[in-house]
Amino acid sequence: MSTKNELIERVTREVMKLYNVSGADQSSTSANTAQIVNTVSNYKGITTPSVSLNAKDNAKLKSLVIVCGNTELKEETISRFKEIKSSYRQTKVLLSTNAQDLFSNTSSRPFAGYEYLFGDEGISGLEVYDHFHLVNPTLNTLSKLAYLQADNLPALATRRALLWGKPVWISLDKIPRLPQAMMDEFNLIIEKLVKYGYQFEQEISTSSSDVSYSSSSMNAPLSILPPIRHDKELARYIDHTFLKPETTKKEIEKLCAEAKQYQFASVCINPYYVSLAAELLKDSSVKVCTVIGFPLGATTTGTKCFEAKEAIRNGAGEIDMVINISALKSKDYDFVREDVRAVVEACNGTLVKVILETALLTREEIIIACRLCKEAKAHFVKTSTGFSKGGATIEHVKLMRTVVGPDMGVKASGGVRNAKDAKAMIEAGANRLGVSASIAIVSGLDAGAGKY
Repeated sequence: MSTKNELIERVTREVMKLYNVSGADQSSTSANTAQIVNTVSNYKGITTPSVSLNAKDNAKLKSLVIVCGNTELKEETISRFKEIKSSYRQTKVLLSTNAQDLFSNTSSRPFAGYEYLFGDEGISGLEVYDHFHLVNPTLNTLSKLAYLQADNLPALATRRALLWGKPVWISLDKIPRLPQAMMDEFNLIIEKLVKYGYQFEQEISTSSSDVSYSSSSMNAPLSILPPIRHDKELARYIDHTFLKPETTKKEIEKLCAEAKQYQFASVCINPYYVSLAAELLKDSSVKVCTVIGFPLGATTTGTKCFEAKEAIRNGAGEIDMVINISALKSKDYDFVREDVRAVVEACNGTLVKVILETALLTREEIIIACRLCKEAKAHFVKTSTGFSKGGATIEHVKLMRTVVGPDMGVKASGGVRNAKDAKAMIEAGANRLGVSASIAIVSGLDAGAGKY
């Protein structure tokens, strides 16, 4: 290997370190790597500039608008370009290979009167521009940006701009509805782009077949782009829940980030992660809720009290305990009442919800359980763990509200997967919802079948 090539590889590795990226594709081609190195001599530190998009502020600046060939968003791309160009002294257009085909008729191009750049011509001389705007990239292009694969014009141009420390804004007018697994991958892509310094400049509008997102601020660190038109009123009812036994630390971190962005009432998690969640949410209004005697309710009263006290010491602000279902079924009502009372007293004012597991109970047993919990001074009754044979029903929520009256809470959990069902539960008397499909619900979508 030559000395020059060694230098190229070493500088490229240093750039990757600055981005805090590991395992990325650092060598799409030797030519691309060499082109990156050519920008490093002017490098003075990669930051996320706080630059206004105000026309008055930018009247003396030059901008390069990079247009991608997103056929689904042709009209939106034209509209977005017109908004951008009015803010700058000079604007030029760099067309990707696909965009050249999409806007192939020169006389009818929407960017009439503006200079077009193509291929190598467009890549050379990028340093003269002050701001860069990437308009409606495809998911394929976003993926290339995230994983540092500079093998197309938009990826190469924007990466060079970031290496110079110049601001790059991405306009996304629509995001197609994706299956959850694909949406998770998309979220990771967005995380990477924000981390690198890309900025999302505007609201992402919605249509009947789209999910709508926007960055809460121009350079906010995001784990997922929060929705523009999400139902904030509905969000305050939600305990954003993740109780699977295989839950990972990364998933809890993501859950907490989502809860902060959407302003959910709490995150509901297993006791093992309470300390982590409390640290992640310490500067927010989101509570940490955890489960006790979960999911069977069959542990001893002393064990439940110990669990509850430890969880509170670790930062839990709400406790969801499982009623002793076996004792209730055996008509040992005094034990059931005192079991709940002991946990309430151990929590010393911390809010306590009692999970009844209504799918296992008769109507009469639900009534009795609600009365016992009220006598024990619990703050809420809750329908389900999400780990039994059924979840919340309108009938059960109405019954529970009737029994406990207006001064006690009712939490519906298990099987609530869309906004329509969530609102129906609230109408029936629930004033808290335990759900894992929280984002879909507040975004007006349907998460499909699921237990929690």
